[in-house]
Amino acid sequence: MRNGREDLMGGRERPLVLIDFDGVINQFPDEKVRRRQNTTSWMKQGDPRIALYSPDNWFIPDHKEIVTTRYHGRLRLLWAAGLVDRLKALDVDILWLSTWQPYTDMLNVHLGVGWETIQWYDPVTRVGRYTGKRRAVLNHLKYGRPIVWIDDEETTYDAGLAITAQGPQAPVLAVGPESHIGINRAQMTMIERFVASPPQKPEVRFEVCGNDHEEHWGF
Repeated sequence: MRNGREDLMGGRERPLVLIDFDGVINQFPDEKVRRRQNTTSWMKQGDPRIALYSPDNWFIPDHKEIVTTRYHGRLRLLWAAGLVDRLKALDVDILWLSTWQPYTDMLNVHLGVGWETIQWYDPVTRVGRYTGKRRAVLNHLKYGRPIVWIDDEETTYDAGLAITAQGPQAPVLAVGPESHIGINRAQMTMIERFVASPPQKPEVRFEVCGNDHEEHWGF
């Protein structure tokens, strides 16, 4: 497993994807939507959930598992195979950057992937739990590779300022999904286009969908 200190200088043109799990791949949809087979026809006109849960917007989940973990007991996994397939098809190196750090081997088995893991906090003492993700992203800037950072909580305006202050040598795209549905279809297309043809300049771009708003900014 990589810990952010290993030499990643080889293949400098090959993008890196640093990816969270909860709210990114692992979805937390409205319980009423789930009970009604992921449909929206029952909603009243004007309900903002109609657009959110449109088949044109989200990857409808088709896999569910309950897993037992060492530190957190039983946890639920809910994901869409179609989303995972599109992530797997990217010509990139994908690294887990998630609080699921102790369990990513298990996630790899369930999702059918083989992504390595950035060790960014101590799961026993929890040292680094609140600052480690951003620090890990900043540490990976030194490799001079295009980076896609996908996280539903940590891709904040302050994080963008911190990344820019480091003077990245390659472009950075930060994507903040809406945690109920994870990465949406438009975001996935954006990611695919970025990694297929990264910008020539080391620009920093944030595309963030909060649970009640959407933001776009560049630095």
